[in-house]
Amino acid sequence: MEGDAWRPDPTSPVGFVESDFENDLEPSDLEAAGTSVVSGPPAEVLEADPSTIVAVGDSAVAAVADAKPDVPVLPVCDVPGIAAVDPNDVVGALESVFRGDGHLRTNPVLVVETPSGNSERALFDVALVTAEPAQISEYSVSSREESVAQFRADGVVAATPAGSHGYAETIDGPLLSTAVEGVVVVPIAPFVTQTCRWVLPNDGVALSVERDQPPVVLCVDDRTVERISAGERVSITADGTLSTVVIPESTDERG
Repeated sequence: MEGDAWRPDPTSPVGFVESDFENDLEPSDLEAAGTSVVSGPPAEVLEADPSTIVAVGDSAVAAVADAKPDVPVLPVCDVPGIAAVDPNDVVGALESVFRGDGHLRTNPVLVVETPSGNSERALFDVALVTAEPAQISEYSVSSREESVAQFRADGVVAATPAGSHGYAETIDGPLLSTAVEGVVVVPIAPFVTQTCRWVLPNDGVALSVERDQPPVVLCVDDRTVERISAGERVSITADGTLSTVVIPESTDERG
């Protein structure tokens, strides 16, 4: 959801976080917008109290979301489901932001509780998948302690509104608006091709593994987290939002 116009504190630095996304953008390039820049991994950048964070690529945006920032993010390059700017337009985009031409958009974030007690945050999606490709296991989905479905497939993915425009869309999942407090749940390569897809409330979703073999792993955004054994489940619920900056130069990747 989009809010009022927003202008950052010009006396604070701008953070810069990049991933392995191929581009020629350097932290020093941002200084042409008349601001100081601090770069590094998200935790290190946040320690510098930046006014906003420039994140290059969906992996960088997801990593920043995982760090629970209290400042907005300006996404760069193609980011599924999230408005972003072209790397060649970043300096102009920052100038627009400092003029007050930016608006904030909130993007729902999920928290994932694992059987081992770990807690992970997902901006895009959560998936259980077989560790080896083209291997079928069995999964179940529940919502608020009520069974939704059980099926055989290579895996299952639960996607946020932003994530519904990414991998989930490529396997025929429906698209979600950020105005919907829900997740899209889609089987990955199901054994029965007419398996349903679901839109469920974004609190109280659980994905479970029902078969011993083959091995199944939990993936959160682009991170492989841990192995999930038969009879174990991961719990998914809403955990706040990530604010991103939208400006006239932004390309909206929501479809």
